[in-house]
Amino acid sequence: MTGIKFRIALICGRDLAAADKTGFSDPYGVIRVNEKKYTTQYIKQTLNPDWDFHFDISVSPSRAPKHIAVTLWDKDTFGRDFMGELMIPFRNVFDRNQGDSFGGLPMNYNDPANQPCWFSLNKRSEKDNVKGQVMMKFGFVEDVIRSPTEYV
Repeated sequence: MTGIKFRIALICGRDLAAADKTGFSDPYGVIRVNEKKYTTQYIKQTLNPDWDFHFDISVSPSRAPKHIAVTLWDKDTFGRDFMGELMIPFRNVFDRNQGDSFGGLPMNYNDPANQPCWFSLNKRSEKDNVKGQVMMKFGFVEDVIRSPTEYV
């Protein structure tokens, strides 16, 4: 069985923590799925970045990722500062809109009913300066949509 394409989008962030002395950050996102890493561009001097970043992965019942990991960083001249992270189990990517009429069913990425959703960032340790949320969207990019149990 060949895989079908699944799109993951990191659209924007809001109310992120200021990591620079200027009171802003230069945020970028790193998304890990299975063994692969996808990185957004960094956006200069903002706490509300618009990345509009997406990529497609191939999924099949035998190659579905266990989770999608997102880490935000502040780009510095020499290095980077941690800004937050989140982990989304793949089986839950369509559960995010509580009480929607679709009940967490897999959806096509471009379906008007498939809306993006805000996810809160988490700390790694108590000393981390983390706040804010990121907007993400998920969906299949082919017309064929299978049962969610085929991917988990």
